[in-house]
Amino acid sequence: MALPVAEWRGRTARLWAALDPALRERLAAASLHDAVRLGCDVLRTQQEEEAALVQLCHRTPTDKKPEAASWYREQGNREFKRGQYQAALRLYSKAASHELPGSPELSVCFANRSAALLHLGHFEVCLEDIARAESHGYPDRLLPKVLLRKAECLLCLGRFQDAQDILRVLESKIALDGVMTTHLTRLKKLSQLKVKLGPGDGAVVDKKPVRLATAFFPVLSLLNHSCHPNTSVSFSGTAATVRAAQPISSGQEVLHCYGPHWCRMRVAERQQLLSQYFFECRCPACLEELESGGKSVVSIRNSFCCPKCQAPMQGEEDTLCCSNEACATSASRDHLSGRLQDLQQQIKKALDLLRVGKADQAIKMLLKCQMDAGTFLSPEHLLMGELEDHLAQVYATLGKWQEAARHLKKSIEIVEMHHGPSSVETGHELFKLAQILFNGFAVSEALSTIQRAEGILSVHFGPQSAQIQELQEMKACLSELPRNILQRT
Repeated sequence: MALPVAEWRGRTARLWAALDPALRERLAAASLHDAVRLGCDVLRTQQEEEAALVQLCHRTPTDKKPEAASWYREQGNREFKRGQYQAALRLYSKAASHELPGSPELSVCFANRSAALLHLGHFEVCLEDIARAESHGYPDRLLPKVLLRKAECLLCLGRFQDAQDILRVLESKIALDGVMTTHLTRLKKLSQLKVKLGPGDGAVVDKKPVRLATAFFPVLSLLNHSCHPNTSVSFSGTAATVRAAQPISSGQEVLHCYGPHWCRMRVAERQQLLSQYFFECRCPACLEELESGGKSVVSIRNSFCCPKCQAPMQGEEDTLCCSNEACATSASRDHLSGRLQDLQQQIKKALDLLRVGKADQAIKMLLKCQMDAGTFLSPEHLLMGELEDHLAQVYATLGKWQEAARHLKKSIEIVEMHHGPSSVETGHELFKLAQILFNGFAVSEALSTIQRAEGILSVHFGPQSAQIQELQEMKACLSELPRNILQRT
């Protein structure tokens, strides 16, 4: 059904050249509606041109040819097997244009085209073609294949409940061969896991470490303290497990943190807490901080910045001064602290909005809080990381996985800066990122994130912890995904 486009264009060019220049100007400046009206008027006044166009159309056959449809469909199948899905899509469309309306073969063309659309990631259009195939009498014996494809599309679009409904129909009413049964099992497992990790239950969860008194464990209580320890302790019931958090060479002392870690509080606060054990800590982390006049990484990164030039504010008194001598702005510590408290209240209101289902309003408020925070908090301030984490949570609730991942990655950068790349805090953030990437079908990135989170969290909580089990379940599910989904990611 190849139309004479080249001949039409040639004829149109000759007609355009023969027009009166004034009429050409009117047509060139006219709106589309007026140009069509003027063009039709021109054709009516030149009957020989209209007759020539009619004759040109008559020379080109435009009837549907089932034999051509069969040829295009076979060519489409060949391109599909080669992985040339765009070419297959065009050929299946040509095949559909030659099939007679209402014929079973037309439904097959739509079904074949839906397979190409799935591989190209056009999930909504794929669902439309599947609906066309079903409405045109797609053969019952081929229906399971199309329904599995429909379930894949729904999963990719985040419509987990709809996908589960389709999978239940497949499981209960339709006989499947061995390959399709395996495919069904994988998709069902994936849908169940995604529902468990979905927005309704909070894809981004807040995990806080809980510290138990280690003095109840006789052997563990023999370990000396360090604010920068080389071990991590996890508890399971009445059992405590000590794992190396970093390489420990032969003869090196095994050190345990009694609670006040160097990356979570300043040296003065740590020393005050440790006084309950009747000793003064002289670990390298404390000595280094004391020698620097008590200026810890924690205090520097959680400092205020100048409202005018964003340089760090400095000073130990009530009045803080900009560290940029050219600026010389000063501000009251109480004033900046008051702004920080007001900001924290606004963040709390935004999270309250999220809890009552007003995600769009929560995003607007959090973005406003983020802009405000940037005017007086250092970029590395922990609250800046928390804002990114909250934004990730809201976007995950909306199913906007890419946006959620983008914000959470920024949060992880700040958390790593404060707590270190192998800290439990970083592990928790990576766990959240793995959930988001899993839900967003970012398979390769999800697998690498799962591996890193697993490595960190297994040190702090052991291989049998709930988080490790969930990570392993996600990894197994992603590794068993159908090849076409893996190729798209």
